[in-house]
Amino acid sequence: MRRDLGALAGREHDLLVIGGGIYGASAAWDAAQRGLAVALVEAHDFGSGVSWNSLKTVHGGLRHLQRLEPGLTRESMRERRALLRIAPEIVRPLPFLVPAYGHGLKGREALALGLLANDWLTPDRNRGLPPERRIARARVLSPRETLELVPGLPARGLTGGALWTDAQVTSSERLLLGFLHGAAAQGAALANHAEAVALLRCGARIVGARVRDREQGGELEVRARIVLNAAGPGMDAILALAGIARPAVPLLDAMNLVLRRRPLVAAHALGARSDGRYLFLVPWRDCALVGTAYAVAGAPLPVSEFLAAAARAYPWAGLEREDIALVHRGRVPGRAADSLSDRPLILDHEAEGVAGLISVLGVKYTTARGVAERTVDLAVARLSRRVARCRTAETSLPQARLLAGSPEAQARRAVREEMALGLSDVVLRRMDLGTAGPPAPAELDAVARAVADELAWDERRVADERRTLLEAYRVPA
Repeated sequence: MRRDLGALAGREHDLLVIGGGIYGASAAWDAAQRGLAVALVEAHDFGSGVSWNSLKTVHGGLRHLQRLEPGLTRESMRERRALLRIAPEIVRPLPFLVPAYGHGLKGREALALGLLANDWLTPDRNRGLPPERRIARARVLSPRETLELVPGLPARGLTGGALWTDAQVTSSERLLLGFLHGAAAQGAALANHAEAVALLRCGARIVGARVRDREQGGELEVRARIVLNAAGPGMDAILALAGIARPAVPLLDAMNLVLRRRPLVAAHALGARSDGRYLFLVPWRDCALVGTAYAVAGAPLPVSEFLAAAARAYPWAGLEREDIALVHRGRVPGRAADSLSDRPLILDHEAEGVAGLISVLGVKYTTARGVAERTVDLAVARLSRRVARCRTAETSLPQARLLAGSPEAQARRAVREEMALGLSDVVLRRMDLGTAGPPAPAELDAVARAVADELAWDERRVADERRTLLEAYRVPA
């Protein structure tokens, strides 16, 4: 997987994807696997925007039953099953536990009914999966069983618990890179730090984009028969380049916290209510994650308030500000100013008089592959081409795995084979060195030296790159 801008400009592509998050990467992989000529450009680094803000969970759709949306439950189940199949090295089953207090709509009986309905709706949840990747049947726990799993829970009023299984992705960054490696292996031309600054037109039709190389400077034209706008929260900015004005999608600022303490729950994720909604405490590696909090875009929730909400959800955990190793933030689509959307947008702008342009705005990491399939189906229809069927639900991703070797060897591979152009690209989104908190100084020194050697940086550039990386670990108020 190499950054070759000449390959972007040297031909007309069938599909140009603008945006290198999980939705753009999934679409590029799908389209390239079907035999289309694919290009993808990302203004920053792959997965550095919304996709980086991840609770590392792959949900099967149980929460959709609360809103009586069984179709979305089925969709999430299928995508969880697909990820367990195609990325077995980094996607694994993970039990979830929600304690029940009292009775009625929020008590043990309601949880039991939800679990029963979920199992009934997903009888094929394990089809094609090996035994170690299968999703166990959900069950209702007694108060004693619940306290055995989480000894610190408040016992007063506890009537039991709901235990079900979803999945966890060990590294959401490496899963995204697995999609990109898959696309590149099928001939896709990819480039990060390459910003689409204008759309090319032939009459009323979009025929590509003018792209600025943010690393070396200069601009180039990337021509394509179809352009897919997969820029996430930047979707409307790309539409503005096409002269399309439409009501803005409400956006929310989302936040997850990476806690440096050892897992407060070792074998399962734990859900608890705080301020009327569920927060989840998720074991991950040798630490824990807590999330997700939402606030109106532009008015992000202060970290101190989120931490206080988490402390109310888990009073027995003794959470403190010193526990925070890293804050994940990202903007996600909402249904309203304070409500998270649960349905993606796939827009064919030919209906608005702009042919050759499609937009996709996803809402969940889990369902990106399936939404990409539907999006590429639309692009294929607009191309009037006969192509191979989508095979991404059953095709393995060999590169969806953690890098191996010494830190120096991993850093060199990230630069040579995975388009890492900055120290943050390497530490935060290629290696696992800095995804759970600041790296040890000695390891960071070794990695910085290796990257500097590969990219011919001087001491000033190394110092600038280190400052930029360390800024990512600053915990805001």
